[in-house]
Amino acid sequence: MIEYDTPVPTDTPPSLQFDRADFGAPASSRLFCTTCKQQVMQSYYTVGNRIVCASCHELHVDGGSELNRFLRAFAASLVIAIAGATVWWLIRTFLHFELALISIAIGVGVARAIIWGTYGRTNVFYQVFAVVMTYAGIVFNYVPDILGEVTLSQIDSHMVLVILSIAFRAPFLTGASNIIGILIIGFGLWEAWKLTRSGRAVVAGPFSISHAANV
Repeated sequence: MIEYDTPVPTDTPPSLQFDRADFGAPASSRLFCTTCKQQVMQSYYTVGNRIVCASCHELHVDGGSELNRFLRAFAASLVIAIAGATVWWLIRTFLHFELALISIAIGVGVARAIIWGTYGRTNVFYQVFAVVMTYAGIVFNYVPDILGEVTLSQIDSHMVLVILSIAFRAPFLTGASNIIGILIIGFGLWEAWKLTRSGRAVVAGPFSISHAANV
């Protein structure tokens, strides 16, 4: 039998307190601006269902310059178009599967990029622009295949135009056999047009951080 020189301590749980409730430390209410991604420190506004800080609120109200809005919309939509084309090409090349449904994702992504770039100040011009950028994202996935048929020495300004011309006609080159794909592409273009229709979200505020914590 083992004998201890000192008694083994035993932990006695503290007595339960029934006269008061202990909810622990309150959870911190941390809000982030959906435009600049910075944490909102004091007050915020809502633009539709999005939260924006005071600085970005000014951009949503006055919209900045027309050139700034266009450049933001162009850059953002171009990134989405190239990303969509890359995914489509990878699926078509390595999985040997023509997934036209990606055109819908490109249309939705391009539309959201344009709305972000214009601070929600879209019009008919940006609707047409959204359709063009969506179709560009769709046909760009054929460019690597076309480049594989030409040599580096053949590429000049004229050849670039020829490559783009073939790429933009690619969805229709197989005729009626691709009718389902063409219809899906059309739906993707319609999504881009519909989502960028003219209309400004309701701006409300300012609200305090405590208001968000109590909601």
